[in-house]
Amino acid sequence: MTVRTVSRPELLDGDGSDTTFRGMVYDLLAVGARMQEVRDRLAREMGVTGPQYAILMTIFHLQEEFSGPGVRAVARRLHVSGPFVTTQSRFLVNEGLVEKKPNPLDGRGVWLCLTEEGSRRIAHTAELSQKANDAFFGSLDSVHFLVLSDIATRLEKSSDRAVRALNEPTKPV
Repeated sequence: MTVRTVSRPELLDGDGSDTTFRGMVYDLLAVGARMQEVRDRLAREMGVTGPQYAILMTIFHLQEEFSGPGVRAVARRLHVSGPFVTTQSRFLVNEGLVEKKPNPLDGRGVWLCLTEEGSRRIAHTAELSQKANDAFFGSLDSVHFLVLSDIATRLEKSSDRAVRALNEPTKPV
């Protein structure tokens, strides 16, 4: 008996099998696991957890765009919930890596800003981060990098649809 994991013709091999598709999924899972491993190693260098590292780096990068990103902006960028960012940022505040400042545009909200110590820890790991990212993506030239970036954006958007599809009622067997 042949059971395929996809039905869309553009995802099937010429013989109608899903062998290439399944191989790609396994490769993507391995890439995701290794990305988390790299993130967790960089986090340990900073003395935080992987998710806290992601929040710190997001605040760092969003500070370039805004005076200070709010919890919602950080949550949106990381594709996590606002309460999760709030909980994790409490630890970062207590560790002296992040400070909360009142949002002058909205009296109810706060901006998350790196402290000097938070900035120092990011600077401390910058060389290691560059080394890891250069090695991780070293097989890509500029054209393939742009293609991968576009594909990653598309897959991120369609991944929400996949989760919703799994939550829809299925027909009884």
